[in-house]
Amino acid sequence: MGFDSNEPEQSRGLQAVLTAGSISTESLWLHYVSVGGSMGELEVEAYLQGLLSVPAFQRDILAFAANELWGSSFGPHAPYADELGPTPEEPLTP
Repeated sequence: MGFDSNEPEQSRGLQAVLTAGSISTESLWLHYVSVGGSMGELEVEAYLQGLLSVPAFQRDILAFAANELWGSSFGPHAPYADELGPTPEEPLTP
């Protein structure tokens, strides 16, 4: 699977939340798995480093987990795929 056009922006938003909340990759991964994520910790780390393309659904679970851990309505928000526009696997419908 190749990177879709929204993936880099979604990753940057996720990283901003992790930095603002001082959230470790391990904490993110543990919460991500607890809310239904299916990737391993190394895959999450590779995604955060821009080395691995991840399906939009899994990116959304990562964003959800990060936003829950951050728990603040102030500051950055990890965006969900549908907030960034259509992706190649989810074309815009008329």
